[in-house]
Amino acid sequence: MPDLQVQQQQQQQVQTELQLREDQQHQHQQYPQKPSILEDPNADPLPSPNQNAILSPRSVYLRDHVSIATIHPITHPSLVPSSLIVYLMNEFNQELERGDTYPLEEPMTIEQFTKYWFGTFAAVMFMGGKEETSNLLEEKDWTTQCLGTFYIKPNYPGRSSHVCNGGFLTTHASRGKGCGKHMGDAYLEYAPKLGYTYSIFNLVYETNVASCKIWDGLGFKRIGKVKGAGRLRSHSYLVDAIIYGRDLNDDDDYVSDERFDKIRFYLEKGKYPPTADRSEKSRLRSAATHYKLENGKLMLKDKEVISDGQMQYEIARSVHCQAHGGINKTTASIAEKYHWVRIKETVSQVIRNCAECKEHAKAPVVRGERFSSSGSNPPPQLLLQQVEATRAAAIAAAANMDIPVDPAMMEDVQHTHQFAPVANMNPTSDEVAANQSSQHAAAVAAARAALHEGDSLTEEDRAMRDRHLMETLMAEMKREPAIDSVAYPKTDVEREVERQLRAGMEIEP
Repeated sequence: MPDLQVQQQQQQQVQTELQLREDQQHQHQQYPQKPSILEDPNADPLPSPNQNAILSPRSVYLRDHVSIATIHPITHPSLVPSSLIVYLMNEFNQELERGDTYPLEEPMTIEQFTKYWFGTFAAVMFMGGKEETSNLLEEKDWTTQCLGTFYIKPNYPGRSSHVCNGGFLTTHASRGKGCGKHMGDAYLEYAPKLGYTYSIFNLVYETNVASCKIWDGLGFKRIGKVKGAGRLRSHSYLVDAIIYGRDLNDDDDYVSDERFDKIRFYLEKGKYPPTADRSEKSRLRSAATHYKLENGKLMLKDKEVISDGQMQYEIARSVHCQAHGGINKTTASIAEKYHWVRIKETVSQVIRNCAECKEHAKAPVVRGERFSSSGSNPPPQLLLQQVEATRAAAIAAAANMDIPVDPAMMEDVQHTHQFAPVANMNPTSDEVAANQSSQHAAAVAAARAALHEGDSLTEEDRAMRDRHLMETLMAEMKREPAIDSVAYPKTDVEREVERQLRAGMEIEP
């Protein structure tokens, strides 16, 4: 009897285990585990959030403003000839072989490439207008008729599948025609319609200047950097990669910068861009009244319009490096000559990347260090010379301007010439005007004579010193004189000289 019970329990345990295995297999089939496409190119493609999106071909003018190309959305690989997929696969494998833009190393087979590139959604750029390229299954010479392609797919699975990623490929024979910029424009048009709300590019190597220029110009933000992410073929060191991100629902910057290019096209050609609809044509006619072309430059109220993101950054960096001013000062200087969308954001990025500003932020210079290029306190002898120079400059200017002089300032000062006597306590406006022209020169000359011209100060240090002396002089001259004399209290510098002299030179108080 006990043996029968043990056998029944064992049978029940086996049945339970078999049921658990069946449930696990069913769950795995219903919710398959799909690794990242960057980790495994053989992973099954994930669908777009909106698989019923209505997408239209997009015609554009190439860089020569004469040739027309059309970007066609491809929702399934069966919509294009197999010969085209083979051609694009060979172009992609050659790009992998060059080893400078994609992290993948091994070439793909036709099955792998079809799933990888056309599995979710892709677009292909053909030479010609919409009517000429309407029959996508027609066989052509793809080396001259296919300009490039890109795909759009989820960057993450499941609950984050509304964040998309893209891959771009311009055929080797079509580079330099502006195809990448046009495919980026199409990417920003198609991605929101496919249901994506945010776009991210995980690895854009900083040595890939062409791609960085495109994404900077299309309003993408540099949201991160991966140090040493690329072991590229053309470089002997590990290359950093930039992570780009962009909100696809907020396209104010993108629309504005693209509008500048369309306004330029409208003014140059006298006709509308091929992608302009009725409402956009009306906006172009209205906007064109405020713009003009001068020597090939688009101008808005005598300011040059800059629509290229890389050029915007270079202009902001050049203006900032002239004086290393703050955000508001640099923005105001740029706005005097140039115009683009959100100049202040560009300036802010330049200042964050400025090595010299970072260095000054680590070691700020206080007022007491203005005479020292090394940042250390000047010796007491130099401080004493500076004080005596300030006094001499004040006395020289006072003599030239016929104003009362404090007798205390005359103590311990060796004069090299006789000062003119005070002839008039209340000079007329003509006398003041006559003396103002030589006031600054006399003060600076007296200060330099006291400090000796044979020192080793640089021109920048000497200019800073003269500016400080003039500030001190003007502050002394603005004091209200008493009836008999003027009381000049000791400055902080004089007190510091006395303290250091007593401490370092053992002078009794």
